[in-house]
Amino acid sequence: MFCPNCGSQTEAGTICANCGAFVQGSEPQQAAPPPAPYPPQQPYQQQPYQQPYGQPAYGAQPNVDDQPSTILNLLGCCIPMAGLIMYLIMKDQTPNKAKAIGKWTIIGLISGFVLGIVYAILMVAGVFAFSSLGLPNDFFSEFAAAFFLR
Repeated sequence: MFCPNCGSQTEAGTICANCGAFVQGSEPQQAAPPPAPYPPQQPYQQQPYQQPYGQPAYGAQPNVDDQPSTILNLLGCCIPMAGLIMYLIMKDQTPNKAKAIGKWTIIGLISGFVLGIVYAILMVAGVFAFSSLGLPNDFFSEFAAAFFLR
């Protein structure tokens, strides 16, 4: 057989000694085996229904006790720490009630902060008002003695 690259005589299925090219033989090459067929398809099987997380079960009655409570809202407003605890406990079971308690707790925190600032301003204004009256230094001690020692 002749090398297709340089034309020198060589054996089939070897490398040419003259140019180094591979000389294919005249015998037929074996074809690659066909790919394996896909595994047989299983018939469709319906999976059981899975309820999404946090949703009531199918056909279950909604929680009718999820209406905001005036008493709990006022408790959350007046005692913000209690409101925070109630919110954290109720947020999964009764989200509407917990949301209302959370709003009133925030209102209570903000109003307490504002009232604290107003109280501090009034106290400072009162101290300056008494000090600017020109009263003697022992006025407060005489006032306290007269008031408490009656």
